[in-house]
Formats: sequence, structure tokens, C-alpha cells
Amino acid sequence: MAPIAVGDSIPDGTLAWFDENDQLQQVSIHSLAAGKKVILFGVRAFTPTCSMQHVPGFITSAEELKSKGVDEILLVSVNDPFVMKAWAKTYPENKHEVSC
Repeated sequence: MAPIAVGDSIPDGTLAWFDENDQLQQVSIHSLAAGKKVILFGVRAFTPTCSMQHVPGFITSAEELKSKGVDEILLVSVNDPFVMKAWAKTYPENKHEVSC
């Protein structure tokens, strides 16, 4: 499979996460990105580099990226939604911005 380039359609898939009511939800990647300009980045929860550099870097740069036309910054992970829920709690200042 060739790498995904700017402007390409990404393969669809289903993502799971916990909403603000602690209910497990599922959504397709295509429905999240439909009609939007998105940045999609992948991580592994609780790894030092992702925890201390990758996620904080996107949080810090979010407003700048949005000012350049980015509608959503989507984080996906190989981890299950239970691990992602616990990891999101380590970013309390961005409780609603970081919903994993």
C-alpha cells in the first residue's frame, strides 16, 4: 500500500471512545472527517515520547493549526478505549479537548 499523501482519502475504519457520560461510543473515520480538513496522527498511549512530546505538541499548536484551516486534530491509537480513557485523564487541563 502506498503512503497516504495530502488530499488522499484515507481508508475507513471504526474507532471507539468514551464520551463525557462515560458511555462507549463508536464512529467511522470517514464520518469524523467528512467535509473537513483534518490532521490524523497515531500514537501509543503512555509511551514517554507520545505522552511528553507528541500529544502536548498538538495541544500547544492546536490554535495555530486551526488558524490555517484545520478543522479537527484526530488522535488514533493502537490501544483500546479503556487505556485511552485513562490516558486522557493525564491531560486534565484539556479534559474536553482530548477525548480519546
